[in-house]
Amino acid sequence: LLLNIFWFNKLFQIFSMIDTGGDRRIDVNEFGRGMANLGLQLSPQEAQAEFAKMDSNHGGQVLFVEFCAWVRQRVNPDHNSSFDADIYSGEHCGKVMRQHHGNKATHAHFVTRKCMTDFDETEKKIKAALNDKAQLSKLWRKMDFNGNNIVDLAEIDKFVVDEYPVLNHKPALMRAYKATTKAGDGDDWVQKNEFKMLLGNIFYFNKLFWMFEKVDADADRRMDYPEFKKLLSITGAMTKMSDAQAQADFKRIDTNNGGIVLFDEFC
Repeated sequence: LLLNIFWFNKLFQIFSMIDTGGDRRIDVNEFGRGMANLGLQLSPQEAQAEFAKMDSNHGGQVLFVEFCAWVRQRVNPDHNSSFDADIYSGEHCGKVMRQHHGNKATHAHFVTRKCMTDFDETEKKIKAALNDKAQLSKLWRKMDFNGNNIVDLAEIDKFVVDEYPVLNHKPALMRAYKATTKAGDGDDWVQKNEFKMLLGNIFYFNKLFWMFEKVDADADRRMDYPEFKKLLSITGAMTKMSDAQAQADFKRIDTNNGGIVLFDEFC
């Protein structure tokens, strides 16, 4: 256990260094730069090939568990996928549970699609809390569960999962956290007097991320013009502007003229 604690914390430190976007995912560009910073010189082709080994679902992004499996395979090349317990478990846990406990063990495990109504209902709850000092204090105590009067991103993450699961989008939480600390006193913590602003930011950026993700058809966390136009149609904005105006808006967001827009640029 002690060795694993050290090993995986060290790996997470490296992963976080590579993850310059701070969204707890790395893409091929971050991977290539990160390997160079670690002294592992890879050509663009070699970096792409190694990244493809990690990116088993071809989504263009790699999670920490996938990064751990890749490192393990380089250290100890073993093609038995069950060796990487957390990835194997995540893919097969439902099957194993049903084999041992029957279909009833997983009959309540399902994923429902989020819709605008979910956000409307959550918005009403948050607005009510923002205007109720007693409720606001109660929510703050839940977030600041250790009572030190400051909260970090991990505490924010846990609070949202427990209280507002519809708002559990990690890139949006990161954006809300950064926006709040920047607008506050500039340190790395959210104080109680910044909590009201944080709640508003959590809702605002999560709603934006949900819309962004909804039109991101290829799930690469980048939005091109057709996807941007679809988003405008969903929100009803296209009824108030011409195609030329929409293109002008997209170009205004796409500051580097790359033809794609990241979530931060969209915000």
